[in-house]
Amino acid sequence: MPEPDAHLGVTFDDNKLYFAVSSPARPAFIERIGQIDFSFNLVDSIASRDPDTYPGICETLGKLIQVEDISETRMVIPPLLECWSIVPKSVYDQEDECEAHLSILMQGTDIKRTAPEWHQISNRDFKLLSVRRKENLDSFSYLVNGPENGKLWSDFQIGEKWMQISRYHGSFMTVSSYKGVLSISSYMLGKLRAATYITHEDVSDLPYLWLQYASHLHWMLGMHEQILVFGDKSGKIVDTLQTYWDDASDVIVMNSLENMNLSSEEETFSFPLERAFPAIVLSLA
Repeated sequence: MPEPDAHLGVTFDDNKLYFAVSSPARPAFIERIGQIDFSFNLVDSIASRDPDTYPGICETLGKLIQVEDISETRMVIPPLLECWSIVPKSVYDQEDECEAHLSILMQGTDIKRTAPEWHQISNRDFKLLSVRRKENLDSFSYLVNGPENGKLWSDFQIGEKWMQISRYHGSFMTVSSYKGVLSISSYMLGKLRAATYITHEDVSDLPYLWLQYASHLHWMLGMHEQILVFGDKSGKIVDTLQTYWDDASDVIVMNSLENMNLSSEEETFSFPLERAFPAIVLSLA
């Protein structure tokens, strides 16, 4: 019996699970893309391991992994369950400084209950610190670490994965939209430059919030050759924020396989394809 040799990408938003399946044997080809609807908020259920709903998510993923003969699962942790901070070398080189910085970021949470990760960025004098609560990490890890191998990804790593797939190493920005959350990442010369996310009540609030964040994070108003937009209400996000982006940028909504330079036997989908973009990217070898 042949060994499983397919990769599963998974992302969540509100009550929807998006997935994509690909095989290393067929580069730039997606075997399957889908959406699964639930009657409850998936992120809340996973983070709390709700006894009434969490087992159902585990069962659904388990069946998907079995049916698609998956060898590796890759899943995005929603930005709201992480804390991101750009940290200077003088901090991350010293253990006591790191602990003090973590204590400030986590607002009183015992740092022993956190799982920090350091990420290289284009400016070598700084690193990006991503912090997850261990209880959240364990809940998501349980979903991907079944019989097959699994890995959890941060939203800002979608752009890094995209560079590997597209081989595009120019300057670009990703604008990733979830319900109530906008995640923004900047990349230049093949490396992550910076990342942040904005919480909002309504898309109409984003112009004010964008300018507020950009007053401190100047890279948000910087020059980017491309701006990739994907996730919930992508078209409305572009209409609302394009005025605040570099006029010379090529704004691309990732709403078709053609825009992604990918192919599949499936040609039509019952949901906006841009919502599944992170899952599609993660499924690729």
